[in-house]
Amino acid sequence: MSRLLNKDSSFCQIWVLLFSLLICPSVYGSVVMTGSRVIYPSEAKSVDVQLRNNDDFPYIIQAWFDSGDNKSTPATGKAPFVVAPPAFRIAQKEGQVLRIFFTGEKGLPQDRESIFYFNFLQVPPGNVAGDKGNQMVVMLKNRMKLFYRPASLKSNPKKIFDYLTFSNISSSGIRITNNSPYYVSLSKVAVRGAVAKKEPPMLAPFTTTEVALKEGKAKRSAQGIEIGLINDYGAVVTHEYPIQH
Repeated sequence: MSRLLNKDSSFCQIWVLLFSLLICPSVYGSVVMTGSRVIYPSEAKSVDVQLRNNDDFPYIIQAWFDSGDNKSTPATGKAPFVVAPPAFRIAQKEGQVLRIFFTGEKGLPQDRESIFYFNFLQVPPGNVAGDKGNQMVVMLKNRMKLFYRPASLKSNPKKIFDYLTFSNISSSGIRITNNSPYYVSLSKVAVRGAVAKKEPPMLAPFTTTEVALKEGKAKRSAQGIEIGLINDYGAVVTHEYPIQH
């Protein structure tokens, strides 16, 4: 699919939103953010994020936040954060720094992280294909996790593997408990080589989740529990736990 498609209709333009949960450099994700998540320490006055336009033409960018509504727009998104600038033009092959501010909303838990979402919509120029007629302009909405991290947390997010415990271990499933005050974004769950049936979940602080496994996929060389997770820098790290008999 190209970004601009000819279409015979009485409308001058039709706007279409394509939603993406993760950013990756591709033909559709031409404006990308450095990193795959935002960590906002509660003591910070602001946090900067970097966007870059990898295309050969400019975009108009709109940015906003939401508290869990993946259909949010700049008008409907609600969260205790603001971004500057909220709308701007980003030139071809150029970058833009955005500054995120916490509005100081009271009532957020101080014994665990809270999660919100940072959105940015990239709108291409209407004449990128050189077509003077009616067009359908494809816009891309990128949605990234933002974790509000209270300064009072005493646990170390770099040792997150130490806070995971396991029970009800079988060839068809496993129960995982997150004993930490941090959100844990799992990227892999495997027991003796049998992997998760569905995309591994994100574990909220102090919660337990059941993960179903694909039967019959076990590897003889794999004897333990292999967990992969995404760290603060967006990198995937893995750890293997022995199974206690």
